[in-house]
Amino acid sequence: MPKSPSDKDASASKSKEANGDAASAASPQAALAQAYKDIARGEQHAAALEANLTSLESKLDALLASIESSSANSAAPKGKEADQPKKEPEVKE
Repeated sequence: MPKSPSDKDASASKSKEANGDAASAASPQAALAQAYKDIARGEQHAAALEANLTSLESKLDALLASIESSSANSAAPKGKEADQPKKEPEVKE
């Protein structure tokens, strides 16, 4: 019985995996070099993420400061009322 194309692909991928396993077992230095490259790439990604988070933190700090200053300004009385002392209501006897 002839093999179908999917059977051929499966057997080809199995032979590639077997060859890959043999190559990695035969060359632990190559596997170690690949692991080192992966770690270095991960470190680069971590540094980029940290830089982005630092930038985001500074933007959030600036936004929070502007909100706090605007809420402090809105709590204080504005205009002429702020310059004049409050008058107490007159008591009639």
